[in-house]
Amino acid sequence: MLLRNGTLGTNRWYCLAIVLTGCLIFSSCVSSTLNTTGSVSMTDSEAYNEIKAISDKLSEDSNLTAYEALVEKSRVFVKAYPKYEQIDEVYYLLGNGLIMLDRIEEAIEVLDELIRYYPAADYVEQSLLLLGLAYDKIGEHDKADPLYEKLVTHTKYRTGRYAAIAQQLLELDREERIGELANSAGANPAARPSQFINRPALDFQVTDLSGETLSLTQYRGQVVLLDFWATWCGPCIAEMPNIKATYTKYKNQKFEIIGISLDNSPAPLEAYIVSEGITWRQYWDSGAKITQLYNVRAIPSTFLIDGSGIIRKVNLRGIALENAVAELVRENLGN
Repeated sequence: MLLRNGTLGTNRWYCLAIVLTGCLIFSSCVSSTLNTTGSVSMTDSEAYNEIKAISDKLSEDSNLTAYEALVEKSRVFVKAYPKYEQIDEVYYLLGNGLIMLDRIEEAIEVLDELIRYYPAADYVEQSLLLLGLAYDKIGEHDKADPLYEKLVTHTKYRTGRYAAIAQQLLELDREERIGELANSAGANPAARPSQFINRPALDFQVTDLSGETLSLTQYRGQVVLLDFWATWCGPCIAEMPNIKATYTKYKNQKFEIIGISLDNSPAPLEAYIVSEGITWRQYWDSGAKITQLYNVRAIPSTFLIDGSGIIRKVNLRGIALENAVAELVRENLGN
């Protein structure tokens, strides 16, 4: 269960884990009722109420596609209405949503922005804890400690509900702090993409769109981006220019991309590849073979694999993806 709306159970700890229920990969990344583009005709209150409606629905049914919509709408909102009375709540929902999508670096930026720009806001208290957990998740415990200490020592927070949790975290060995509280019933931590980090990438052998055998072992010694996407997925298409630019920049430095398409048929996939001049290999995952292998529940979803076949990063976008590719390419060429 998320830290949502300022509440956290007192009888047990809850985790920041994704509760996977039902079929979460739809034939559209965002349904018409969850339009992520925002509407300039909306008032600030209407936009806020729309975000709250998605958040309230997610409290009943964790749906990763809806989390994508929540994130996109919240991003639009914080830019458009920085002085709105509940802006801190929207920031918090945005940061929380990014964590649910395993976009930890982005979540850290959002939560840090909330704490810096709105230090007296109501949602700062739980954001301090959430930000600390995000840093713990990526192993930057030295950045998490001051956040927990602030909750424990600050006169405004030390008697609050999160101070006790922060104190318990500070008393743990750092190696035990993995960015999650105790697992809640029904949670499936193994389904989180971040659980694959620093583990060998799971191999597969399939036939790509060109009829050629495709497997990860073919690319040992090269940095590989495994990209789960579809032509019907708005966020996937929005990210494609960045992926193309990154591929163009590093394709001659032992960097490759393998596209795993979740399209309903190969026809739109093939048409898009031709129209956009995409040259890396593609596999149409009609039976969800690789999708299930990697526990993918929402797209776009990416796994960045080093030359030794180890997954090093997941779900990076924009400049974060390019920077990570650059780092692994340098490391791989050095080896």
